[in-house]
Amino acid sequence: MNTFLQLDSIEQSFKRPDGSVLQALSTINLSIAAGEFISLVGHSGCGKSTLLNILAGLSQPSRGGVILEGRQVTKPGPDRMVVFQNYSLLPWRSVRNNVAIALREVKKELTAKERSDQTDAALAMVNLDTVADRMPGQLSGGMRQRVAIARAFALQPKLLLLDEPFGAL
Repeated sequence: MNTFLQLDSIEQSFKRPDGSVLQALSTINLSIAAGEFISLVGHSGCGKSTLLNILAGLSQPSRGGVILEGRQVTKPGPDRMVVFQNYSLLPWRSVRNNVAIALREVKKELTAKERSDQTDAALAMVNLDTVADRMPGQLSGGMRQRVAIARAFALQPKLLLLDEPFGAL
């Protein structure tokens, strides 16, 4: 197995206001091959989102590390996209522009035509191409979440992290 993503002795603890320590994650070791799908299943509050935030580089573990394609993950990057539980859309931008802004900010080397094509392709993947000019307030909750998913798809990340994004669908 050629390792794509390696979790090496990940631990995460948080200090509570009373000074005690909450151990959220304890010694997680995992090797994931390219193309593999992994599901984290557990009750609310068991650390699933905490682990995803570490994988995304949004937070650092108290101990251990994450290696993606031979490089340590220390900060967020466009090679890892997270689709959160909430859709986090910009309400003053159309569906198309909520997807395109990610490409404009992250993939600066693309031409306007390439950005437009990737935006349209991502919207088609989630079946929202017919509502591309609508504003988020004109969409159902499920459609808004699909815009967030399209935004992640448009960037073509190496690693797609989904933090319960299908609740609104």
